[in-house]
Amino acid sequence: MKIQHIYWFAYFSIDEPSVRYRGKYALNLWQAQYGISSSFVYPSYKWRNILHFLRVYFEALCWRKKDSIIVFENIYTHRIYTFALKLLLFWQKKHSLYDIDDADYTRFPPDVIHHFMRNCEACSVGSQGILEYTKAFNSQVFLLTSPVIAHNFVKGKRNSLFTIGWIGYYSAHKESLKTLFFPALLDIDFPVKLVLLGVAERYRNEVITFFSANKNIFLEMPKNIDWLAETAIYAQIQQFDVGISPLLKTEFNIAKSAFKQKQCLSCGVPVLATPLGENIRFLEAGKNGYFCENPADFQTGILRLKNMTEEEYQLLSQHARKSFETFSMAHYCETLIDFYKKIE
Repeated sequence: MKIQHIYWFAYFSIDEPSVRYRGKYALNLWQAQYGISSSFVYPSYKWRNILHFLRVYFEALCWRKKDSIIVFENIYTHRIYTFALKLLLFWQKKHSLYDIDDADYTRFPPDVIHHFMRNCEACSVGSQGILEYTKAFNSQVFLLTSPVIAHNFVKGKRNSLFTIGWIGYYSAHKESLKTLFFPALLDIDFPVKLVLLGVAERYRNEVITFFSANKNIFLEMPKNIDWLAETAIYAQIQQFDVGISPLLKTEFNIAKSAFKQKQCLSCGVPVLATPLGENIRFLEAGKNGYFCENPADFQTGILRLKNMTEEEYQLLSQHARKSFETFSMAHYCETLIDFYKKIE
């Protein structure tokens, strides 16, 4: 099958990174590179968006475009939107795809997720962990690793003030950070800048208090980040000397798509990451970063990156940037197209 049109029903607005990266940005590239048109929908109570949903919904239900696929992205709630999509799936199962990149079946009642996994013609998943889980519900499941957009922000030399960076929702990852990474900094005796992108106002004092006795740790937690200004985000990541991706061993974390790690690697920033889930697929120890299982490992990794020669650091940086090919937006789009070439 040669895809001509994609109906994409997202679970949230483009404020959610996975909706932007797996949905909106990919649809733009499919249009620009392959001429594949699209209809993009997400749940909303605004009249303008409701009318758009109804137009797309009834077109997909009654006047579906030729050689089209219908993608249901990460639908898991019990709302009217979900009920309507269940009806659409019932009547338009052919070339339907359930897309999921987080193990939300561990956080929410999984019956809706199981319904779409079981009844869609195929499933695309963001990690090997989710793939193994989904196999129990659908035999046509393939790995569609979450992509990073193309950009021109590439790491140069290390900063005079060694800079460690992290990006994400602090509220969702604070236990991993406080257990595995933050303690690694307490015994470091040289000046370090710690940049945390994604710490909400209510958590700032918590982080400040943790490092209050360490006058050599210079905290930077930018406020009011515009997450939709993608180039500005990558410009900040480019300034990191090392990115970190600590994860506690939970079923949800094992199924994570290593997105934070990918963002850093795409900028040529070496990464220190827990050897868990998708982190293992994209980090090559000694080539684009190092694996760390505990605070002592993270401290060792920081010291190694701080003390290596500039030539050694640049080699790591070059390998980090090259790994972008394996999770680029172009690779993501080609993977889905290649899957449907095998489908009649």
